Amino acid sequence: MHLLILGGSLDHLGGVEAFCERSMQALAARHPDWRMTRIPTSSAYLSFRRLPGYLRGLAALVRYRFQRPDCVWLQYVNLPDLGYLIVAKLLGLRVMVTPHLGSNWRSQSSPVLRWLSGSILKGANRLALISKTQELEINLPPAVPRSSIRNFLPAELLAGDAPAANADDAPPALRLIHSGRLSEGKGTFLFVDVCAGLKARGVPFEAQITGGADVATYAKLDAMIKSAGLTREVVVRGRVSDAELLERLRASDVLVHLSKIDSYPLIVLEAMTCSMLPVCMELAGARDMIKTYDGHVVSSAGAVEEAVEFLASLNLDEARRRGEKAAVRVREDYSWERCAGALETALKACKAL
Repeated sequence: MHLLILGGSLDHLGGVEAFCERSMQALAARHPDWRMTRIPTSSAYLSFRRLPGYLRGLAALVRYRFQRPDCVWLQYVNLPDLGYLIVAKLLGLRVMVTPHLGSNWRSQSSPVLRWLSGSILKGANRLALISKTQELEINLPPAVPRSSIRNFLPAELLAGDAPAANADDAPPALRLIHSGRLSEGKGTFLFVDVCAGLKARGVPFEAQITGGADVATYAKLDAMIKSAGLTREVVVRGRVSDAELLERLRASDVLVHLSKIDSYPLIVLEAMTCSMLPVCMELAGARDMIKTYDGHVVSSAGAVEEAVEFLASLNLDEARRRGEKAAVRVREDYSWERCAGALETALKACKAL
């Protein structure tokens, strides 16, 4: 098969970019003869200043039409990504679309944009959904055929031979982590509020924050930590390598991911695979993960207070045992062989249309 993958931004690396890279690796291991090319859509935080990168991606797609790929696989993160769907269909290409957004994204929360995105998606040949909960959050045209696929986790986490995060000599203090593209929508500032609440209750803990952000976000984060008197408890590490992130996940007990926007957050699955318990905001995808495996869901209205209450009452030994048990199930369900097989089936179905 000749596959063209559209998605992600080179200057804003995150879950979608990792998803694209890992899916290509998994498919290549399964089918070494497949030809795969990826063109970044460069749609993240699109502004007038970033517009040239987005237009370069569209131009690359137009030039690629002469290669005649069997299928174009588009990662739909925001409304500008659907511009690639329009262009690809005008070029006569078959397009399979995988959404990576949720109900609180602007393209879904605005009635006009929700209608517009649903109308554009009618041009897709197939939808490949990471989770059944996406049907509840996103305006997906009913007439477009569906396939179910899965997220791709780091291969080294799935091997089952990674060092245990919750060893017998684990420290008595609660070890928290928040990771992702740092922003208000991702729950970064709520995490600081949770830490402040734990300190006020005298709960021993240590916390770290990893992920990229703009200057303004880092400045606000630093100011909040200083204002709350958390400079000893909370460490902001910025963007770290994938290898370092996995090490830090393995060395933590709980992922606090109070995101208001993630549809099916990859970081939550990664944390579970590292034997951690996640605490997540009440969104369909996160709730489905926690219901299937383990963790704790808090309401959007009382997220900070409920998270503090849960963490303050958490028995660390029990939490570590629960995390290890859940990790075994996640590794089984998200083996690359299983995930690549589901993706291959979806791509072949799109090609056959």
